[in-house]
Amino acid sequence: MEHRPIPIDPFASLRLRFLARCADQLAELKVIAHQDGPLPGFDDTLIRIAHSLAGAAGTFGFAEISARASALEALLVEQADGATVRAALDALIAEIERTLK
Repeated sequence: MEHRPIPIDPFASLRLRFLARCADQLAELKVIAHQDGPLPGFDDTLIRIAHSLAGAAGTFGFAEISARASALEALLVEQADGATVRAALDALIAEIERTLK
């Protein structure tokens, strides 16, 4: 019987670092989401986090986080209404929480 080496994922450590950073960004997103009053329509911090998550999540195989972050970023850039932005932010938070469980 032939023994084959177990394939090693060269991105495993990077994926773990992404998930740790994702947990930090989740905390930031929750702070923004729980602010009193309307969400800022064009918030640099929120755009930065959404943009970062959209790219990195896709790179590391977390397509749902990437899609939700991309949608949020687009809404922020378009300066969509607060309710639409809040719904997209809540969806992103929920997806990150599901992924990190």
